[in-house]
Amino acid sequence: MINIPDMQNIILIGLGYHARRIYFPVLQELQEKGKIGQIFIVDLKSQREIIRNYLYEKKSRNVEVLFLDKPLNNELSENYEKDLNLIVEKGGIKGVIIATEPLTHMVYAKWAIKNRLSVLMDKPISTHEWIICNEKHGKQLIVDYDELVKMYQEAKKGNPQMVFAIVAQRRFHNVFRKMKEAIKEVYEYTNCPVTSIQSFHGDGQWRFPTEIIEQTAHPYNQGYGKCSHSGYHFFDIVSWLMEGNDKKPDEMEVISSFLTPNDFINQYTFDDYRKNFKDFDKYNKYSEKEFVKRAKNFGEIDSFNDFTFKKNGKVMTLASINLCHNGFSQRNWATAKGRDLYKGNGRVRHESHYILQGPFQAISYLSYQSEKVDPNLQKDLFSVGGEYHADVYIFRNSTFNPKWKCVEKFQVKDMIKREMKDKSRGHQEDARREAILGFMENLRTGSRKIAEQSDLTQYERSVKMMSIVYQSMARRKKGLNPVVKIKI
Repeated sequence: MINIPDMQNIILIGLGYHARRIYFPVLQELQEKGKIGQIFIVDLKSQREIIRNYLYEKKSRNVEVLFLDKPLNNELSENYEKDLNLIVEKGGIKGVIIATEPLTHMVYAKWAIKNRLSVLMDKPISTHEWIICNEKHGKQLIVDYDELVKMYQEAKKGNPQMVFAIVAQRRFHNVFRKMKEAIKEVYEYTNCPVTSIQSFHGDGQWRFPTEIIEQTAHPYNQGYGKCSHSGYHFFDIVSWLMEGNDKKPDEMEVISSFLTPNDFINQYTFDDYRKNFKDFDKYNKYSEKEFVKRAKNFGEIDSFNDFTFKKNGKVMTLASINLCHNGFSQRNWATAKGRDLYKGNGRVRHESHYILQGPFQAISYLSYQSEKVDPNLQKDLFSVGGEYHADVYIFRNSTFNPKWKCVEKFQVKDMIKREMKDKSRGHQEDARREAILGFMENLRTGSRKIAEQSDLTQYERSVKMMSIVYQSMARRKKGLNPVVKIKI
């Protein structure tokens, strides 16, 4: 094990598709540059062969792996906790990256805080099985968050340099920072906050029926879906873009409409699959009747959510956050076997935001991919449909303030460094890299700069947004009034 002053060892909990694409390549890069020491990986015994093959392929050095069983009932066994504590002691560990499935975020986060370790954790902060049909589970998200914040604030008393950061990478993204600066500038001149936001995200995740039933990567089969996957980013970015003014809402309400697997197979039926994929039945394991029975309470594929933010009973901001797994894709094969289920199964991202500050400013963000990630492709990367495409248009009322430009355009190509390579490349991935580097700087120097951008204590509103969306879903499934209100 390497023991060089200022060279920190690190624990990475979870080496799934996402971590293999983002976290490990960045950590390995830092290790090769002599900026970190040993990487301790923690994952499930069921992933042993996959992880060993991956580490061999990556020619990894100074890496140690601890394989565990899946935590039960959100608790680590006494023996597993001892194993983790031994790594902390052995490696002089100051921090941990948590990149597991969201159901186990809480158990590892509480263990880390208990040991006064700095934490960098994937979103969402928590979720629960069958949250789509259980209103109490939706409310539990707020309880989880409050518990972590309380533990974190107590732990910092014994370790003031400790941070707990969430990888909501748009907070680290230069284009989104530019948008936030533009909002702040207009607010300071006009005293007008953000009055409406329309956000859309499409994953291009076309899942076939058997995959919907069985897939455990970003699953539906445990009663949660899009909102607990990439969807949380958009609750957070809407909340984040609204912040920074004195006209803070004190209440919000939501009504959620959603599409589940049993809706999806009526849009595109088993017979449609058979017509267009001659080998569909070769890979399909379930009859339509059995599918409907099994998928009764599966998680959301799409979720369209209308928010109203109020202050003293008056509307301040209207927001629509529309989230789709079921959208434009580049898949044309009947089985996902052997494919990277994070980005390698035809997934194509579409994202847009349209932000208004009353009559003073409109900001339009557009990011549209047209093809799957291809490391060999270098042409037209920043054009519409390209892997790096992201454009921002800012319109301002130049008659109200002649110093303002009527319209300005900003492109992501002028605002990123393009550090990530191979299949890890992309402007969102570059932003994730910034989060990882900021976290490692905390471990090396004690800097709390990352906490200014993404501290756990900053996420109350986005957690509550996700909470009431799931409460609304659960109420709608039971035939109850789907409007849910909450104080903020």
